[in-house]
Amino acid sequence: MDPPNNERKELRAALEPMWNVPMRLKDKVAVITGAAQGFGSAIATGYGNEGADLYLHEFEENTGKLEATAKLVRAATGRRVEVGFYDITRSDGTAAMTRDILDKFGRIDILFNTTAGGWHGRIFACTEADWDKAIDRGLKAYFLTCQHIGKEMARRGEGKIINLSSVVAKLRPARAIPWAAARGGVDSMTAGFAQALGEYGVHCVALARGATDQPDLDHRNKVSVTKERLRRLPLGRLGTVEDLVGPAIFLASSDSNWITGSVIYADGGYTVVGAFDDEFRATEVPYGGP
Repeated sequence: MDPPNNERKELRAALEPMWNVPMRLKDKVAVITGAAQGFGSAIATGYGNEGADLYLHEFEENTGKLEATAKLVRAATGRRVEVGFYDITRSDGTAAMTRDILDKFGRIDILFNTTAGGWHGRIFACTEADWDKAIDRGLKAYFLTCQHIGKEMARRGEGKIINLSSVVAKLRPARAIPWAAARGGVDSMTAGFAQALGEYGVHCVALARGATDQPDLDHRNKVSVTKERLRRLPLGRLGTVEDLVGPAIFLASSDSNWITGSVIYADGGYTVVGAFDDEFRATEVPYGGP
């Protein structure tokens, strides 16, 4: 039986705040580097759905991909989306991008760095060019964007910088040394920028992703690699790009105003509880007791 009319009114009043949750990034200007696909694309859509206007960056070789992504994000969110193609591994390229953003939007509220030049393989097969790309796109680009855009945020007295990192920074695998070195540098650099910019009201954090379902993983090894990762993941599945969207929104919003300098792990527990030998792992799954 339906409740009396006065009780329905009271229930509706109690639930009203849940139906009218304000967008957490409403009218903010968010810059996302490496936004053509993957994590950058997913976070762009998430930020747009939370009310942010967007400036999406890519390197010139990804022009077509970024234009397509921008079109999809505009359609999905209804927000303003601008694009820019700059070499942010160079100071002059990063400075030019920063000027372009300010010319278009007048300010920058959020910076989310996702660029990477990761490398996997036996260390003796790693070339100098492999190393340079991993460090240039995975660390140097972060430093330059934090420096140039961080300066603009400091002038305004507020801002949120989120640097995409990885569990490889902590786990330091032998077959991903250049990538791990870059991401380890990102974690350390993030703490430094948090200290340098904090007095100006600018927050800086790193968001470390874990094992994800990667379509470009070598198909000859994908089954065995996936099986091993699933064995070590407490939640029983690989991550997706969408799994990073919620944490990315939280870290860009005022909900995280007491967090800076930290590395936040969104890895399904892989780093903390997934690296044990079988002898120390749970064996009673599913639980069959009373």
